[in-house]
Amino acid sequence: MIDYESIARSNHRSGMNCAMAVYDSLSMNNPNKTTPPRPRENGGMCGAVLSAEQTIREMGGTDEDVVEFERRFTEKHKYLKCGQLRGMLAGKCNDYVGTAAAIVADMGFTSDSE
Repeated sequence: MIDYESIARSNHRSGMNCAMAVYDSLSMNNPNKTTPPRPRENGGMCGAVLSAEQTIREMGGTDEDVVEFERRFTEKHKYLKCGQLRGMLAGKCNDYVGTAAAIVADMGFTSDSE
């Protein structure tokens, strides 16, 4: 089983922005892969969240699946928007990247070839 959370965190530590780190890790086996979103491009939404949601949709997920992802993410981190997440917790972006990738993998929206 591929550890998407660790790959996303490593991508981020290596210099990828939050959106690219998550999208790259989750899209390794995504036949519908396009281009990653830009951080904050949708109303200030966290790039990790945007990439996770895009991957869910590309892998056949529904709006309900996106809502479930958002529920799980906010259960852990309280917010979806970059400014709110980073506010008093600057430096926690790697945690958001890891959480986003882990939730998508847990929901089954990855295609492990192993």
